[in-house]
Amino acid sequence: MNDEHQLPREKLETQGAQALSDEELIAVILRSGTKNASVFKASRDLMERYKDLITLADAGISDIASVQGIGRVRAINLKASLEIGKRYHLQKKKADTHYKMDSPDSVYTFSEEMIHYDKEVVRVICLDSKLKVLGYEDISMGTVNHSLAHPRDIFRYAIRSNAVSIILVHNHPSGDPTPSKDDRDLTEKIKQGGELLNIRMNDHLIMGKSSYYSFSLSRMVEMNV
Repeated sequence: MNDEHQLPREKLETQGAQALSDEELIAVILRSGTKNASVFKASRDLMERYKDLITLADAGISDIASVQGIGRVRAINLKASLEIGKRYHLQKKKADTHYKMDSPDSVYTFSEEMIHYDKEVVRVICLDSKLKVLGYEDISMGTVNHSLAHPRDIFRYAIRSNAVSIILVHNHPSGDPTPSKDDRDLTEKIKQGGELLNIRMNDHLIMGKSSYYSFSLSRMVEMNV
């Protein structure tokens, strides 16, 4: 095929999407280049600037659009495509009814998308007697450095879900999961409330960019992400 920007599409049709490199997948999404930059140069320049898809997904539309051959419309299309991929991964993971929260690492993996949130969000995960996920809910959203959570909101959802136990998760947009005094106070309140309601709090994880703090372990854990 002479039109070179069609090559990744042809490759996708014959070999499957998994056969394409990140640059080739981006070229398919961008569809075409401009008179100043081919679609291949634009996708290559994007990956040279951002190095990986995680960093690219976190970039702003204006920053992506500033790459020669991209522009605002293509940047918006690319951001939408990356968000679809992120949501697919999350929804597929959440749909696994056999997913067990049997370690802090499993909790981090389950809630990994929270590391990209730019505000603090508090999530409660409800479990059955075998530590399988009954459901989860993001019950509050705060500011860039302060979450707004109340025990009654946490246990209202837990009771409605018939939870045997819960895990609390929240993120630190700064990327540093070191617990604050408020984090420790909330943990103690939820622990005490759970004892009264016979709903155990198994853990409270604070999500950082590449690490987390687990109250059940009383320490920080580095992750390979």
